[in-house]
Amino acid sequence: MNEQQLKELALKAQQYPLGTMARRVALSKLIDSIYRSSKLCHPYRGQFPKVYKHIYEEAVQDLFLYLCKNIDKYDPQRGEFMTWVNMLLSQRFFKEAIPKIVGKSNEIQLENSFLENLEDLTIENDEENYISQFRKIREYIEKDSRGIFRQTHITNHPKANFQEIAIKRWSGTSWKAISDELGIPIPTLSNFYRRSLEKFRYEFRDFCELKT
Repeated sequence: MNEQQLKELALKAQQYPLGTMARRVALSKLIDSIYRSSKLCHPYRGQFPKVYKHIYEEAVQDLFLYLCKNIDKYDPQRGEFMTWVNMLLSQRFFKEAIPKIVGKSNEIQLENSFLENLEDLTIENDEENYISQFRKIREYIEKDSRGIFRQTHITNHPKANFQEIAIKRWSGTSWKAISDELGIPIPTLSNFYRRSLEKFRYEFRDFCELKT
């Protein structure tokens, strides 16, 4: 489907009253046609290795939701439909998706050395499996059914425990922010964190092997 046809679908969807079945059907057809048209741009291609696909998918999903709710904001007098759509994708939704995905998975890159040292942890050396294993470990630490991660803490600082520090780091919190919150120097936090990763190395590996 070419850009003129997509524009016509958008204008047709605008004609139907809000909340009507006809409008929902028209919007569904429009979104499906955009998705299949290969007319969507790919902003910042080549950046964000390993997580670009996830950022892009998040951005496109948010874009489509926006279009369904705000299709009336498209003004054909101000430009072509796909120009407007791709501007929204590149200038708004892709940028908004970056912290969403980076907040979840930038620590996948940050903790490369950690996971790579867990021998035979990943069955396949591919991104999706890597992320899956990482999320399993994170969930395992968050649940901490035996309390072993909460009990492992910096001497005389029970709040500075491995569970607390690991989850903050994997949520994108900087060492400086953690240091300010806990009142502990960054080198002390970082060294404790890395020693704890090594301490639980086989714990994580055995857990993932049981779950695979």
